[in-house]
Amino acid sequence: MSQTWAQCLNTLKDTIPLSQYSVWVQPLKALEDKETLSLMAPNNQVKDYINKNLKTQIKSAVHQHNKDLKIFIGVAPTKKPSTMRQHSTPLFEDYTFDNLVLGNANQMAYGATRQIAENIKGSPYNPFIIYGGSGLGKTHLMQAAGHLAKTLNPNLKVLYVPLMDFVRNITSSLRHNTIEDIKLFYQSADLLLVDDIHLIAGKEKSQEEFFHIFNFLFNGKKQIIFTCDQPPKNIRSLEERLKTRFSQGLNLHLTPPELEMRAAILLKKSQNEKINISLTEDVALFIAGHITSNVRDLEGALLKLKAFVDFSKMDQTLISKEVVEAALGDLIKPQIKNIEVNDIQKEVAKHYALTISDLSSKSRKQHTVLARQMAIYICHELSSLSLNKIGKHFGNRDHSTVIHAIKKINEKMLESAEIKNDYDIIKLKLANL
Repeated sequence: MSQTWAQCLNTLKDTIPLSQYSVWVQPLKALEDKETLSLMAPNNQVKDYINKNLKTQIKSAVHQHNKDLKIFIGVAPTKKPSTMRQHSTPLFEDYTFDNLVLGNANQMAYGATRQIAENIKGSPYNPFIIYGGSGLGKTHLMQAAGHLAKTLNPNLKVLYVPLMDFVRNITSSLRHNTIEDIKLFYQSADLLLVDDIHLIAGKEKSQEEFFHIFNFLFNGKKQIIFTCDQPPKNIRSLEERLKTRFSQGLNLHLTPPELEMRAAILLKKSQNEKINISLTEDVALFIAGHITSNVRDLEGALLKLKAFVDFSKMDQTLISKEVVEAALGDLIKPQIKNIEVNDIQKEVAKHYALTISDLSSKSRKQHTVLARQMAIYICHELSSLSLNKIGKHFGNRDHSTVIHAIKKINEKMLESAEIKNDYDIIKLKLANL
C-alpha cells in the first residue's frame, strides 16, 4: 500500500463516519508514484459515490501528508469471470410464484415479495425480511422473487446464499487472505437473498463483514431479502447495529397455512411429476385436517402415502380416507374431544351461511333444520354434555328431539355424500381450532 495513503486512512478514520469509511473508503486500492496518488475503486458505484460525497475530505487528508501529489480516482480492472470463485447457490427451479399456493397465511408476504421483484431498483421495502417457523415457505417466496426479477431483467445479478455458506466463505477467505474478493462478489449483487439470517448470531467476524456488505448494497439502493426464524429484534447475540438495520425495512410474519390452504398444497404437490398421485379434494382435506404444522410435514405425509400405495400396488383411484389412515396411522392425531358447544354452533352456522340464533330458532325451513340437526349431532359426538343439556343450547329442546336429530343425521350421511362431506369438513375445522 502507498505510504501516503496509509497515513491518510488514519486521518480519514477520525474525520468521517465509520460507516462511510468502512463501506466506501476502505475498499479503495492506492497506487503512488512521484506525482500522482491513484485511488482505484472496485466498481463505478464506489467511484461515483467518492466523487460526489467524499472527494473533498480525501483531498484534504492527502494534502496534509503530501501537498505535491495529484489525486486520480478511477476503477480497478475487473478480474476475468473465469477466475472469480462462486460464493452463491443457484436458485431452485421449482421455487417460483407459479408453483406457490396462496392462502390467508401467505397472502401479504406474497404481495410484498412480488411487488419487490417487479420493482427491484425502486422498492421502498429494503431490507425485506420474511420470518416464521420452519417449513412455512419462506425460502420459496424469497427465491420466487429472484426468479421473477431475472425474468423481467435478464442482466440483473441475483445472488442467493444460505447464511452458513456465507460464514464458511468468510472463514475460508480470511484463511486465504481473499476477504476483499469475497466482499466484492457479494457487493456486486443487484438482489441479495440470504436464507436463515438468524444463524449469523454470535459469529463476530461474519457479522462485521456482513455489516459492511449490507451497508454497501443498501447505500447503493440494491435490494436485500432475508429469511429468519423470528423478528430480527429478538435475535440474541446479534450486534445492535445489525438489528437496527434489519428492522428499518419491512418485516413480515409467515404463519402456518390454514386448513383449505393445506389441502390445496397437497393437491398441487400431488400433481408434481415426482409424486404423481391421485387425490380427491375430500382425501386432501382429511390429510390436511390432521397434518397441521407446516408444508414440509405435508410433503412428508404425501410421500409416505405414495410409498404405501406403490408398495401395495394399489389402484390410485381407490385412495380413500381409510387408506390414508392405514398409510399415515402414526401421523394422524386423535380427534379432539370436549369441544365447546358455542364453537360447534359457530362453525356449523358459518358452514351453512346461517346465524347461531337460527340454530336455536323454531324455524322449520329445510336448510335450517339440517344445520340444526348437524350441530346437535356433532355436539353429541364431541362434547361431554348430556342430551338434555345439549337440547337447552338449541332453544330448550327436549332429549327426544336431540335423539331424533342424531338419528336423522346418521341416516342422511348414509344416503347423501354431500351431507357426509359437510360433516367431515366441519369436524376438520373444529379439530383445528
